[in-house]
Amino acid sequence: MTARKIFKVIAIFIAVIIGVILLLVAFVWGSVEWNQYSSKKEAIRMQKEVCDTIKTVDGKLTIYLDGFNKKELQKIHFYLQQDKVLTKDTVVSAELNSQVELQTVILPFEHFNINDKLIVYVGERYYVLSGFSYTAGYNYGMFGPVGSCECRGGGYEKINGQDAGSGTLIKKYGLINYQLPPR
Repeated sequence: MTARKIFKVIAIFIAVIIGVILLLVAFVWGSVEWNQYSSKKEAIRMQKEVCDTIKTVDGKLTIYLDGFNKKELQKIHFYLQQDKVLTKDTVVSAELNSQVELQTVILPFEHFNINDKLIVYVGERYYVLSGFSYTAGYNYGMFGPVGSCECRGGGYEKINGQDAGSGTLIKKYGLINYQLPPR
């Protein structure tokens, strides 16, 4: 064999190896894209068929508080308003954590209708929370979704009739002259 034929065989061999590698990369990329597409379609279907039909809030939600001092967080009043009447109320205190800026408190009502309103009284200010909803989503691991699609409590969408934004109850945005509904 001549040198020209040897180089030709080597070039063909290298081209075949590069082609196989490109084919494998294309297969992996296509598989990832298909899984993402399928996950999005499943989440949309789950949102329409399951999450949008949930009418009660089950489980305890975390509420974040900002700008309140230690004394104000010792006594937090929660009221549950169904239609135009208060049906439940309770008082809790926040567990203070000096290492973080936002303090947290767990919503004391486990079961209520998504159309109900929650009224929080803390630091001589009122916050009316409304518009509870659920969103469909996956738990993600290092290589994509882990497990099946599920409905998660999305929290409340409005604070005092305004969009909730981050969902944090900020002291300066609380209502001072709010009249509680009758019991």
